[in-house]
Amino acid sequence: MKRLRLLSLTSERDHLLARLQRAGCVEVTEPEEPQSMPEWGSLLRRDSTALLTVKSQATTVRTALENVNRYAAVRSGLFIQREAIREQDFFRQETMEEALALAEKINAWNRQLAKLQTQETNLKNLKTSLMPWAPLDLPLELQETATSVFQLGTCPLAVNLSELTAQLEKTAERAHLQEISQDKHQRYLLLICHKEALERATQCLRAHGYGISHWKARTGTPAENIRRVEEELLQNQREREDVIQSISACQSQRKKLELCQDRLQQELQKEQAREKILTDGTMIFLEGWVAQTGLSRLEEELSDILCAYEWREPDPEEIPPTLLKNQKWLSCINMVTEMYSLPAYRGGIDPNPLIFGFFVVFFGMMFADLAYGLVLWAVSLGITKKYRPKGTVGNMFQLGQYLGISTAVFGVLTGGFFGDAVYQFTTAFFPEHVITLPALINPLQDPMTIMVIALGLGVLHMLFGQCVHIYMEARDGRLLDGILDVVPWWIVFAGIALAALQGSAVVVLVGFLALLFTQGRHKKGIVRKLLGGLASWYDITSWLGDILSYCRLMALMLATSVISQVFNILATLPGEGLPKPVGILVFLVIFLVGNLFNMGINIIGTYVHAARLQYLEFFSKFYKEGGVPFNPLKYQTKYVDVTTDSGEVVE
Repeated sequence: MKRLRLLSLTSERDHLLARLQRAGCVEVTEPEEPQSMPEWGSLLRRDSTALLTVKSQATTVRTALENVNRYAAVRSGLFIQREAIREQDFFRQETMEEALALAEKINAWNRQLAKLQTQETNLKNLKTSLMPWAPLDLPLELQETATSVFQLGTCPLAVNLSELTAQLEKTAERAHLQEISQDKHQRYLLLICHKEALERATQCLRAHGYGISHWKARTGTPAENIRRVEEELLQNQREREDVIQSISACQSQRKKLELCQDRLQQELQKEQAREKILTDGTMIFLEGWVAQTGLSRLEEELSDILCAYEWREPDPEEIPPTLLKNQKWLSCINMVTEMYSLPAYRGGIDPNPLIFGFFVVFFGMMFADLAYGLVLWAVSLGITKKYRPKGTVGNMFQLGQYLGISTAVFGVLTGGFFGDAVYQFTTAFFPEHVITLPALINPLQDPMTIMVIALGLGVLHMLFGQCVHIYMEARDGRLLDGILDVVPWWIVFAGIALAALQGSAVVVLVGFLALLFTQGRHKKGIVRKLLGGLASWYDITSWLGDILSYCRLMALMLATSVISQVFNILATLPGEGLPKPVGILVFLVIFLVGNLFNMGINIIGTYVHAARLQYLEFFSKFYKEGGVPFNPLKYQTKYVDVTTDSGEVVE
């Protein structure tokens, strides 16, 4: 990484940010404090941005897309098939303005739809409340005459209406109570009462849970109101259908909205970078990091812009971001490293070339099956070719192609093809032509050999990690430290091997003495040095535990084989006693379901355990983590691939 400083005119700002984004190799950072630039830093201020406006536009377009997808019943699937678009078409302002206008129209329809849905809910509630009063042949607006009052009310169903009526007659002689209807909760009542007796009547009724129902806003009988509400509901439904139809009709312009959303994502990035720029109104100043591999690209993009820039090596107190850069075929393993932690910029090492081979081999060994490998390879290749996914998803399917090939190779060595499906199928349905696939090593019949191979790979893996540690120490001018950290342990383990083979423990003792006199060398005082060396003897348990961890290579291989064998045997059982064609059909159904399940759970488990062997057993020997991800200003699209005039995709 290089530290970049750049000066330009304010009039060049937007053009400059567009070029930096196209270059894709510059991360714009917060500028240094003005106190560190006393000559002119106090003259600068933060540049103004349109970040809130762009965020609002992005939200508008995203909401419009969601509405179109919802009401047009669009099935987008798990992956998005990107379309290629030239840069000049991608950044055409007229296209974005048209899409924004369309998004506003769709969202306005959606707001109208929300109002109609609220209105529908209110109408349905009104209809529900009117239904109990439907038998009442009395206008709701008729509440009184010159001498009498008409009052609608309710009381609990548990109230005895006969007793309530009798009590009312004693309390208020000129009052009459009539039941209109009832439901499982309450009674619906009409009270006709002389005005002079109203107060006494209501006091009597309230003692039994009576409540008044108010209908001041309604006219006509309840039945007439119910008919009007039903007509309004029908009109509401027609209006909602028209609005939904209008939104659904925009499905043909969905690509325009998707393009606009991608375009606004680029504008959002530029506005976020613009927030970090200092200006005095005439000129602008920005700082950032530029990857050394992108210096020539940066110079090319800035060649026709009026600006002055420089880059330098990072200062010791600065923490540059980390960018892992490898050959394209190797970059897919980035996802494994990034799940753990990026290597430290200073003192670290890119582990991707070191773990790639081991990770692929470990995965293939644990998942070993020719059919599973071919399926994994074909699916990964097909998705990569058709959808061209980017980022972590793209790395996952690119890596899946290598893992599929490795799985298939180990499947050939172990004779696995959907487990023992060929053997079980021919035994059950064609016993006169039983087929057994050849295998160099059968994991179910010779698990000890598999375990020895797994432990051997583990020792090789850990020794390689120690060699990397020696290299890193030598690179930093500490070759002797690297040798003393590692070689005494080699002597110990070589001695253990010789003791097991020949019965002599001399080399083991030499190794432990080497540990005693070397592992505490950085401590002060002879006693502390010896105690530090003595304490290192306890690490032998950690080493043995790390080596035994590689038994999971055998365990996962057996798990894959045994589970597939169980499903294959289960698939043959229902076919006994059935006609052969029916039995074969039943076999295929159970066989497919079982093996798909086996593939699903073991792909996840195998990936996790292959990664674990890198993180805990391998990285612990040399890895220095803590790197900060490099986040350059670049094209980040979801729906399209931006291309140059020559058709090359701009990364």
